[in-house]
Amino acid sequence: MKCLKLAVAAMFVVGCVGQVGGSSSSSSPGAGNTTGSASGSAGASATGTAGTVVTSGSSGTGGPAGTGVILTGTAGTGGTGVATTPCTAGVAVTSQVTRLTNEQYDRTIRDLLGVTGLTSQGGVAPSLILATDQAGSLTDIAWANYQSVADMIATQVFADANLKKNFMACTPTGDGKACLHDTIIKFGRKAYRRPLSTDEIAAFDALVAKGATITPTGAVNEIAQTVLYTFLVSPPFLMRAETNDTPGPVAGLYALSSWEVASRLSYLLWGAPPDDTLAAAADAGQLTTPDQILTQAQRMVTNTKAHDKVAAFHRFYMLIGTNTKWDNTNHDTSLFPAFTKAVVPTLQAETERFFDEMVFNKNGSFQDLITSPLAWVNSQTAPLYGLSATGLTTDLKETTLSASQRPGFLTRVGFLNAYSAYNRSSPILRGAFITKNILGTKIGSPPPGAEMTMLPTDANLDTNRKQVDAQTSGSDCAPCHHSYINPPGFVMENFNSVGTWQTTEKTTGVAIDPVVDMAIDGKAVHINNVAEMMAAIAASPMAQSRYAERWTSYSYEREGDVLDSCTVADLAGKIAKGGYTVRSLITDLTQTTQFRTRAVGATQ
Repeated sequence: MKCLKLAVAAMFVVGCVGQVGGSSSSSSPGAGNTTGSASGSAGASATGTAGTVVTSGSSGTGGPAGTGVILTGTAGTGGTGVATTPCTAGVAVTSQVTRLTNEQYDRTIRDLLGVTGLTSQGGVAPSLILATDQAGSLTDIAWANYQSVADMIATQVFADANLKKNFMACTPTGDGKACLHDTIIKFGRKAYRRPLSTDEIAAFDALVAKGATITPTGAVNEIAQTVLYTFLVSPPFLMRAETNDTPGPVAGLYALSSWEVASRLSYLLWGAPPDDTLAAAADAGQLTTPDQILTQAQRMVTNTKAHDKVAAFHRFYMLIGTNTKWDNTNHDTSLFPAFTKAVVPTLQAETERFFDEMVFNKNGSFQDLITSPLAWVNSQTAPLYGLSATGLTTDLKETTLSASQRPGFLTRVGFLNAYSAYNRSSPILRGAFITKNILGTKIGSPPPGAEMTMLPTDANLDTNRKQVDAQTSGSDCAPCHHSYINPPGFVMENFNSVGTWQTTEKTTGVAIDPVVDMAIDGKAVHINNVAEMMAAIAASPMAQSRYAERWTSYSYEREGDVLDSCTVADLAGKIAKGGYTVRSLITDLTQTTQFRTRAVGATQ
């Protein structure tokens, strides 16, 4: 039956839908995650002059040539110090046929069918069988993987009466054609994230009519399973197509349809398809104004599915993931007996719990993330904090830590363990992360072989700070390290390799010196301790802009586009005023022209 379904689906995809995206063969749905027209040709980018992105700090420079539709702004000029320069407002060219990411695929299958793991593959998530996320045309191997996974899912659904109910709109009687027709319309609306066209319904009905010849016995369940499989390999399911041609507010822009807005909204806030409430609003044409969109966004951000997206964003922001510093962390247990490899998953879980609680239960702001003394601790992590594990279990429990020693997520043991060496802390790793990923300071790559520079062991270098300072004193290293990287790392020297508070060096007993002059917002700021540093970061326009930019890039699924710079500047300005919650930031991302419209290339 599998071979029959593969053949039927391949014919159905091409005959019913046609080629979508870039170049494709007759057996694959074409390109996704790339800029292209619905007919398959790649769209050439329109260009415009970019102005300088709003930042603060040293002299600014004009950005690269922008692509898409420029709404306002001309070439900007830089200033010195804390300078505000014009941003470039516009809408970047985006693909009309973006493929679901693997993460989105899993959540979509979960919401549509209730399948979270493949029973035939030991319960792994469906996306683990798919090719890794990639831009450009779909390879033959990736297309074959989609087909294989679709077959596994369809087989699993029809082997489970409860899962089957998620697909079937009714109980078939007689030849089942009437029920399958209703199922095609109802499930198709969810799978395609819009109502099916008359031609699409007719094509599925024709597939049902041929059921006796394309399935082993012609049984209704076999035909229904083939219909489900065909939905799961159809381009309108695998791709979030945006093809509405209603003119937008300015030339070169097209307004998204309500169904397209609903799809953007649900995948931005949930990484998953629209629910029934959002789908009904789209069907009623009630997603055409910013206020209508905001009403839905504010409802959706309170849904538990928003927690998944916020967690995924902060993994992106903190560089948490498989084969990163977070899951590869290890330390010398003879020096740090409170650490075991078994605690590593909890270190990440604790960090993710912090962000989840602060965003949703504490309704926190960016400043709260940086400065809050709240932590979620269990019996494994308590000793790392110097706390008693008495009364604690493996469950994470809300705990208030010292505000002077433990402000914000950068002082939690998850980050501190990940950004340390095996037998000592690492001011370089911690300082580089804070400089680049939190403050958004652009620093160059180290010179070749720099990582091989040995840590000096002279007798007078009796602290880790002195050793690292000497290690990075060479002319190729000092400009970046002594000015930007080392200072925030030295402030964090009050935390040892596993994140426990220390006031003296473990090996020499010499007092820790956390006092530095640190580059923040283009000027040297005198810092005496970790609490002062976190307060300065929380108040930093650069750090606020970086957080806003990370959210914008992640939510709009494009990396640092200059045409998003005015959105970043607007969000950063709101953060700077204080009291602007992360949830408000997320919903405000749905209020922009970029969100409601699409830009096309010059040849489209």
